[in-house]
Amino acid sequence: MTPESPSKLAAFIAELRHRRVFRVAVVYAGVAFIIIQLVDGIFDIMGTPPWIGQVVVVLLVLGFPIAVALAWAFDLTEEGLVRAKPKLEAAAKAPHHPRVGNKALAVIAALAIIVAAWVLLREPSPGGAAISSIAVLPLDDLMGDPEQEYFVEGMHEALISALYHISTLTVTSRTSAMRYKDADMLATDIAKELSVDAVVEGSVLLAGDQVRISVQLIDGKTDKHLWAEEYDRDLRDVLSLHSDVAQAIAGEIGLALTPEEETRLTSAPQVNPEAYTLYLKGWHFRNLQTEESIPKAVEYLEQAVALAPGSAQTWAALGISYYLMGGTGGIWSWEYAYNRMKQALDKALELDPNLPEAHAYLGLYQYSEQLDITGGEASIKRALELNPDLVLARCEYGWFLSRTGRPDDALTEFRRAQELDPLNPQPLLGVANVFYLTRQYDKAQEYYQAVLELSPDQFEARIWLVGIEYYILMQQGRYAEAADNAEKSYAEAAIEWLKAEALLGQLAAEWNLGNREKAYTVRDSLRFTGGKQENPYWAARLYAIMREMDIALDLLERAYEDTFSLGQIINLVYLPEFDSLRAEPRFKALLEKIGLTEVFDEYGQRIR
Repeated sequence: MTPESPSKLAAFIAELRHRRVFRVAVVYAGVAFIIIQLVDGIFDIMGTPPWIGQVVVVLLVLGFPIAVALAWAFDLTEEGLVRAKPKLEAAAKAPHHPRVGNKALAVIAALAIIVAAWVLLREPSPGGAAISSIAVLPLDDLMGDPEQEYFVEGMHEALISALYHISTLTVTSRTSAMRYKDADMLATDIAKELSVDAVVEGSVLLAGDQVRISVQLIDGKTDKHLWAEEYDRDLRDVLSLHSDVAQAIAGEIGLALTPEEETRLTSAPQVNPEAYTLYLKGWHFRNLQTEESIPKAVEYLEQAVALAPGSAQTWAALGISYYLMGGTGGIWSWEYAYNRMKQALDKALELDPNLPEAHAYLGLYQYSEQLDITGGEASIKRALELNPDLVLARCEYGWFLSRTGRPDDALTEFRRAQELDPLNPQPLLGVANVFYLTRQYDKAQEYYQAVLELSPDQFEARIWLVGIEYYILMQQGRYAEAADNAEKSYAEAAIEWLKAEALLGQLAAEWNLGNREKAYTVRDSLRFTGGKQENPYWAARLYAIMREMDIALDLLERAYEDTFSLGQIINLVYLPEFDSLRAEPRFKALLEKIGLTEVFDEYGQRIR
């Protein structure tokens, strides 16, 4: 290095300072930063297309070297824009005062700091606007095999379940998301319909025991791709795959995980590939919820727990499948199914005490099969503590409140479930049932029809629509038509308890018509026996219709002591045939003993 080099460099730097190039560069950078951040915020609010913001950024970047060049060539003084002179030549001239002084620089710096702070507070998400709600759209099947559909659906369900563990993130349930399978819609339109900030799209490929999932996160307002990744795992590690995706999404949108959430997501166990495949098949058939699918679900899930008895999720799925089987397999299969349900749920909670689904299903068993009202409510509330956005738990709480005489509170829960999962028929079914139980049959009919529009195969809605027609006729005093309706329903019913309901309806209609002999004939055709044991609850309904009050009350008191009748006696707060008993002290004492709250008086008038 020659002795002249430092002096030349020093002279060049001095010349840059003299011509105020550094000052202009700092001012330009500060102003550009402020403009970019303000434009980004305003454009986001106004929904301006992203390319306009990109053009602004490009222009500002291109303008930087131009500004520096102008600073070198010209100087802005009180006399106006003049050509800059070298330092030695300028020294001989009278001093001039620059337009941009230290105070102006300080103001620009303060503005930049304020804007930066606003941006950090406004945008916790590195991808853009704050994201607190998300929908996982159905994953694309890259295998092209219809018989593998259950696997793709299972991967979709598992990814949603992993995201559920993040308490600060609202996740649209699978039922609503599945409505967009094969939908030719923009992500922004789907996000708007589901009222979410972002959507996740992806695909699944299963080759042997190797799983590949590709996922991408898309801003729901701008359609901007915020993040994309591809994951390859052995099928044994499929649960950790979903946990990794959930953690990556949380990190991308700036959500902090609690220590418990982080532990849960990072401790996903390995699975038995064969057992996991059976679990996915069982869950697929359980979701169909038809009379044909539920026994298949039980079969697959029983095989799954036999191979891998350490899966809490599989035991919980088996538990609710037993419950559904009890409701579709005939009245005398209930006791068997519900006992198996309790065993499965106990095993699930033994393996994972913090599994919200298991707590929700246990609460259902406790209050409906054991008449443990306090315990049942506590279990369902525990499920909601673990996951406030779990739609099935929200619905189960709605069913609990409606069945225990709190229909208005039940409607609140079902409405909340609707908000969380607007395309799920289950919350609608709950709303319909509340109107049905409170004898608002026109509204109930409207909601049951809405359920069938969303899910044409929903057999519960079809069943209760038949009953509504009967009760509307009874309400209107059209007893002859109601008797014909009930007789027709009996002939068409494929399940034993529905036949019994139809016969009870026919008896009530004939009794109100004054056809006592025909009513006795209907009564004698009812045989509420299961093996050697009579069902006292159903017999009590029969005698209450015929105004034989003492016999009806004796039977209800027997039903309270009879484990086989517990699941049905909880409905007595609503059923019209018990109106004649509501003023009786024994009836009031029984309600108090069970823990139920009366809804109607002896005249069938709503009292709460």
